[in-house]
Amino acid sequence: MNIIPEQINDNHLKLVVNVEPDDYLNDVDEEIKSLSRKITMNGFRPGKVPVGLTKKFYGNSVLADHLDKLINSTLSNYIKEKDLQVLGQPLPYEVKHQQINVLRPEPYDFGFELGLIPVFELPDLEHITFEKKLLHVTDKMIEEEIDRLCARYGERSNPDVIGDGDIVYGEWKELNDNGELKENGISSTSSFSIKLVKDDGSAQLLKKLSKNEAVEINVRTAFSNDMELIIHSILKTDHNTAGQMNERFRFTLLNITHIDKAALNQQLFDLAFGKAEINSEDELRSRVKSDLENEYLKYTSSKLDRAIQEYLLNHTNMSLPVEFLRKLINSNKEGAEDITEQQMNQHMNQVKWDLIHDRMVRENELSVAREELIDYTKLDILNYYKNEMSEDEEALSRLVNSLLNDEKYVRRISDQVLNDKVFELLKSKISIEEKAVDLHEFYHH
Repeated sequence: MNIIPEQINDNHLKLVVNVEPDDYLNDVDEEIKSLSRKITMNGFRPGKVPVGLTKKFYGNSVLADHLDKLINSTLSNYIKEKDLQVLGQPLPYEVKHQQINVLRPEPYDFGFELGLIPVFELPDLEHITFEKKLLHVTDKMIEEEIDRLCARYGERSNPDVIGDGDIVYGEWKELNDNGELKENGISSTSSFSIKLVKDDGSAQLLKKLSKNEAVEINVRTAFSNDMELIIHSILKTDHNTAGQMNERFRFTLLNITHIDKAALNQQLFDLAFGKAEINSEDELRSRVKSDLENEYLKYTSSKLDRAIQEYLLNHTNMSLPVEFLRKLINSNKEGAEDITEQQMNQHMNQVKWDLIHDRMVRENELSVAREELIDYTKLDILNYYKNEMSEDEEALSRLVNSLLNDEKYVRRISDQVLNDKVFELLKSKISIEEKAVDLHEFYHH
């Protein structure tokens, strides 16, 4: 058996595995003899099927299975001997047209493409400063959150006419300059509070609608040119598409939801936070403030993580085997269409980040202990059940053990805990400059 390497570039390699009849004939013949003693065939007693007939009917399958095992073993040993750091898995390709035939033994050539992990260095983070936005929770924000809480647990109805504060659900269709439906224009359905329509003229047009009636609306005027709201919540599109859109849309009213907000009383406190967890409006405001602070802190931390990740992706020089990865992704992709350039760029960034992440884990000997998985799972459960199980230690312990017997769950949370450790390590290497911001800048800049 012989392996012929061909270097395509620094991190892209082709291997041709040449298999001669002497490499497989004896073993295949032995497997066929063994099989003939196990199979049954009409006209022959069990275990007495002639080897020649077994070879004729089953020989090619036996040969194919044997070659598959032989090639995989040979390839694996070669990779270990040459200490090749393989990216993904070897990708087979046809060296020449050949047909396996156990009755006519001949040499076979099997080709494989390999992507190799590139040598790279991580940038020095010691003198790099990242901005961390801090948001002070104001009384107004607390009152707005309490108002949303009352709405969430309020009584819902579906009136025929839009009233102040109602939730409007409908369909948006982009128009052209002639007021007709634009070909391949934006089309979406969305819900929004009528309060978000700041233009009085647009609000009055909407309030005159009955269900399934339509009206032409200038979407920018209606929502005071708040493009973040328009793009992500109203039209559910992206910035590139929105940059080419017409301002005029046909809006069709599909439904109206009116909410009679729940009263601010003990019944609401118990529904929202669990029985007797909150016992007064002061306690409610304190809890809402704490929850908002935790929510904003998580968002801030997540945004900082993304900024660090983006910096490392942009400043780590890494020569990836692009064409090999393209072939590998297309070979695993469902459907006939090849991967687009945009999808390819996303995959390349993910591969690059995975290699950076793995380097951090390996060089810093990061790992996840069983106790950490238990603690993470407990917190996961308490957050899901809104702390309702915090006093029932026995039930909590049973649920923790049950989840930790689920391999998929353990793999997911292990990855998450390890990922958190990587980012904590990265944050310890950088300088962080805190900046107090208002709510708009916190989310949109």
